[in-house]
Amino acid sequence: MSMARHTPRERLHAVDMQVPVTRVLDANFWLHFGVNPEPPMRDKVLFTTIDDVSRVGPATFNVKLVCEALDVSYSLINHHFGSRDELLAEATVIAYAMYVEELWHDVALAERTPEARLESWIRASIAWTQRMSGWSAVLNYPTASLDVTEFVNEKYRAEMTEWAELNLARLFVLVRDVRLGQVSDTPLVRGRVPKAQLLTDLHEQQVMASIGWSILGVSVWHAGRHLPTSDIPEVNGVYDNLVDYHVSRLIAEARGSGES
Repeated sequence: MSMARHTPRERLHAVDMQVPVTRVLDANFWLHFGVNPEPPMRDKVLFTTIDDVSRVGPATFNVKLVCEALDVSYSLINHHFGSRDELLAEATVIAYAMYVEELWHDVALAERTPEARLESWIRASIAWTQRMSGWSAVLNYPTASLDVTEFVNEKYRAEMTEWAELNLARLFVLVRDVRLGQVSDTPLVRGRVPKAQLLTDLHEQQVMASIGWSILGVSVWHAGRHLPTSDIPEVNGVYDNLVDYHVSRLIAEARGSGES
């Protein structure tokens, strides 16, 4: 039995997906990732990788295209990171940190009611996963990129855990605020999350888990264009209404009622 091979047309499509012709690596692009309009080349490699993987995922990602886009030698990858997968591992932590902070940024911009803030967090999570869908495979399905996962665990596990704890603690506070009808302004600091104080209420723990698990399902389903149902117009046509309904049910659950 012969092995299937990618045709030149398929490979060209992958290149077009990873490196859109409209992308310009200028100051405006770099400012999406930080405050420096002209970051060091090492950071440029990381930021370009994050952008590329967001579209094509870790398996299709071609690090040589990053080198071409930045006009640098492939040897720079080995010099700064060790290997392609070690580059992806470091980019994974940065991408996840960006996700956590973007959610909280959207919460800060929301109307100052507990329901609006929680809804903003939920919708921002779904929107980020849709926009950065290629990272879903790395963050939510670690077996899809085992070598990258191994490097994350080996080099960045503590940092990744701190970001995850901060994200969960923020969600816990948002859920608690909805239940109590208040808005909490106490800042939470990565690495110093008071877990013992926060995780004391069973209902809030259960709602937090329910929200986290359910929005993961919504996000991954839409971000990956769920292969079995991607060509069913009856499903795609009502997606936004389904999300609206689901979000309203989650907020009702946080409130402690069975009604939206």
